[in-house]
Formats: sequence, structure tokens, C-alpha cells
Amino acid sequence: MSSVSRYVVERSPDQVRLAFKSVLDICKTKNIANVTLVVPQKGGFDRTIVAEFLGPNIVKALVKGQAVLIAQGVQMKLESAQTFQGSWSEGLLIGAHISDKDMNKLDDSIGAQAIVYLPWNDTEGKEWQATWEAQIVGTTTATAPASSLSGPVEEALQNLTQSINLGTGLSHPLDKKRAERTIAQLRQEGHLFDPVEIRRWAQRNGWTSSAAASLEAVARKSNP
Repeated sequence: MSSVSRYVVERSPDQVRLAFKSVLDICKTKNIANVTLVVPQKGGFDRTIVAEFLGPNIVKALVKGQAVLIAQGVQMKLESAQTFQGSWSEGLLIGAHISDKDMNKLDDSIGAQAIVYLPWNDTEGKEWQATWEAQIVGTTTATAPASSLSGPVEEALQNLTQSINLGTGLSHPLDKKRAERTIAQLRQEGHLFDPVEIRRWAQRNGWTSSAAASLEAVARKSNP
């Protein structure tokens, strides 16, 4: 299971303020010193609602590539979805109004200790929350829906996970065949499952976002 703490901040007029308040609380609780703010693009960032909240001095420094102090012992830098390098990132990552595809880059980051997502629309926010069972920051008290996968299905997926090279996912023909056999056997045994839940399970259990999407595609091909 994923050990990275994840938080989704509901869309609201207070979204940005709530997000940064939670960021500071998380950094203090988890003793995190580095924060990376990932936005759609750096060009025009100074005209966004996130920049408006941070203020012109902080924004100017961030756009210049400088790290800024946002609390005692906590510094933040700015990256765009294009320049973000997940393998080099550590600490707390903020995905601010980026697409769900760009969020995959944050989710695949090896050094992340916590991830905070500010979705631009409710659909993407709910999908990400359901995938990662993320904690909601906002007024809603609802929790992410529980996985609909049965015990035998999860056990089969766990066995598959242990038998393939997670570094390459299903790009190797033998690993893809293993996945196809696993899904086919589950179907033959009468087990029902949602391919989307298959992908979500894979993402939570060490698969990269692209590999989990490939597994979902395998499950869809065998869907009756």
C-alpha cells in the first residue's frame, strides 16, 4: 500500500487558503522542510488565484527560481507541470489546478512524503480521492468510497504484483501475459470487478500510473 499521505482540497472560494493552511500543518506534523508547488505553467502564474494569495514578493521570487520561506524551517519552490522532475522531488508536493494526467507525475514521485491536490474541477478531484483514498480538506465530511474488489481479486492482484517487474510495468510481453492470465482466470472463476477499481488498486500498491492504466486496459479487454 502507498505510504504517502494524500490530501484533496475541495473546490470553494476558500480553496487556496485552506490548502496552504493544511500544507503548513502537514509540514509541522511530519517534520517536512521542503515544499514543491506544481502549477500548469510558470508563464502567467502571477495572474492566478494562487499567486494572488501568496502575494507579489513571494511570487516574484518563485518565478525567478528562488526558494521562499513559508514557515520557520520550511521552504517552497515553484515548478510547472512540464519542468517537474518527480525522481528529484522530496518533501511535500502541491498540485495546484493541474490536470489529472499531470498529477500522475506527482503520484509517481519516489521521494514524496505527502501530496496535496487542488483540483480545478470536482470530477478530477473525486477521481483522485477515490484512487488514493485521500483525506478531504474542506467542508465535506464524506470519505472516499471503499474498494469494491473482493478478497480473491485483491489476492490475485497482489500475486501478480509480486511476479512482475514493477519498474517496467506491462511493457515486457511476459509480464503482460501474466496480467492477461490473471484477469482471465478471475473471469473464469466468476469474479466480478470494475476495471477502474483494478487501476486504483494498482496505483495504491506500487504500480506507476502508466502501468496501472495498462492493467486497467487488460481488465477492460476481458470485460464481458
